[in-house]
Amino acid sequence: MPDENQKNDEEFQQLLYRLADGTLDKSEAELLESLLIDQPERQALYLEYMWLDSSLIELGGLSNSAPELNIGRPRGKYSLPFSVLVLTACTMACLLAAVIFVLPVLDQRKQIAEREAAENNQPSETIASTTVTNIQKELFSAARFIAGHRTVFRGSNSPMLIGSRLRFSEHYMLQAGMIKIRFPSGAEVILSAPAQFQVVKNDELIVNLGNCSVYAPEGAEGFEVTTPTSEVVDLGTRFSVVVAEDGASNVTVVEGEAEVTPLSNFHKRTLFKGDSAYVGTDLELIDGNNHSQVDTYVASIPDRLISYESIQDDLGQAKELSSLSVQRGGVSRTYHRDDFILPSVNHYRPGSAVFGVVPAHSPPDEYNRFGPMNLLFASGFINPGGQTDLHEGDLVLGNDGTPGMNLVFDQIIINSPGPDIIIFDAQSIAHSLEGDVFHLYPRTNYPGAQPITIKKYDIDGYSADAQFMTGCRLLHLSPKYADDGTPLPKFGRSQIVNKVPSRLFAIGVDLDDMNIPPGGAITGLFLQDAKDDKDHVDPVVIVGLPPVK
Repeated sequence: MPDENQKNDEEFQQLLYRLADGTLDKSEAELLESLLIDQPERQALYLEYMWLDSSLIELGGLSNSAPELNIGRPRGKYSLPFSVLVLTACTMACLLAAVIFVLPVLDQRKQIAEREAAENNQPSETIASTTVTNIQKELFSAARFIAGHRTVFRGSNSPMLIGSRLRFSEHYMLQAGMIKIRFPSGAEVILSAPAQFQVVKNDELIVNLGNCSVYAPEGAEGFEVTTPTSEVVDLGTRFSVVVAEDGASNVTVVEGEAEVTPLSNFHKRTLFKGDSAYVGTDLELIDGNNHSQVDTYVASIPDRLISYESIQDDLGQAKELSSLSVQRGGVSRTYHRDDFILPSVNHYRPGSAVFGVVPAHSPPDEYNRFGPMNLLFASGFINPGGQTDLHEGDLVLGNDGTPGMNLVFDQIIINSPGPDIIIFDAQSIAHSLEGDVFHLYPRTNYPGAQPITIKKYDIDGYSADAQFMTGCRLLHLSPKYADDGTPLPKFGRSQIVNKVPSRLFAIGVDLDDMNIPPGGAITGLFLQDAKDDKDHVDPVVIVGLPPVK
């Protein structure tokens, strides 16, 4: 009789077939997720199917239209408009082809394993299991992608999700941001864009372009970085390798020792703390540019918003913020709803006729009001007014005041290491993958405080962590105002559920960037769209964080 694991493998294959043809229901999706937990081989096979068509990367947010199974955070299927479903159908066709092609291959290997078992008088399950394991070992290294910052990849056939293993010999092209990779020896590498690299062994990284910073603790000696012109072997150290587009490489040791060998010969040079070596396209080894020790070695990924968790609706779409994972002072910290410091809105001048968003199934007369913001993503003022350049002079409140929105936190926000405020932008999938640009003005008594312009998000359309927002209705502006100055909508135009999905981008704002001193505080913010294009920022959720203790 087949054992339990074999039954699970067969059930897993059947569920993959149903996933490929688009007939997987919610209960089957949950079962598939349970079969993926703590099963690296199944996870790897699933990810292969989901990411076979690398061209989907170029479709940005639409690549997430395929039914998603999040191993660490179960979600349901998304309800999407027809145009997105057409793209999903094309994707499913590719996945079905993959399933039809790959599974028979695995069955064939299983049959071979059974024949080998009969010949060697061994249990077939043992050889079959070994065969599957060997297949995975052929594809994936033991090096893992453990952190990233505003990461954008191009030309990769497999996903770059936190915790995933890198493929052997795949050419990874890091177009923007930086990533951190941990090797089985404990060696850690941070690569800064633009960078092109390959993992060829579990203790060797090829870097053909870019800035590579290596930390090799005790026990990781012998870790190797190979460039088009040189080989660098760790002897217990921290070092950086900068590779130019022509292949020339500059190596600088920050701590400990490293051995550099040009690819032209076996002449080696041992570098100590502060030493540098340069190997040009002539493959000659000469003294390098040692001032790069300060400029190019990256000790850690910058403080940032890492991820967020949400309470989800029946379709698996984000309804309400529940928690945040934020790196502050180099330490990953988790914050829950009771930790958040919420603002109130007491001024809003719109930049478009659509000025608010409410949940899809809220009462017909629901609209956004001045007062405390909440944690619901489909609730709040959107499309605030603004200006291209930063505002000069006083910010005026009231119906004829400065375009934008004014926020007052229910307690002061104290400047601590790393992000102090998190802002979410509901971004339509029809708009930019980078997110909308906006201005922030700190409300504080510090004379040196400065406004800033937010151009990059920690979680944007390139990130797998940008969740789809729950259904909503859009509110259209009327000429009328409530007694407290709240703009009133045209209720007759607000009953249709918006059919274009939005994803939730997010940015962690560090008060250091506003020139607020450590331990200093702000009482609020004034927010304006930067009017860099026809789209406006939609700041649906804004939370302050408590100070780091």
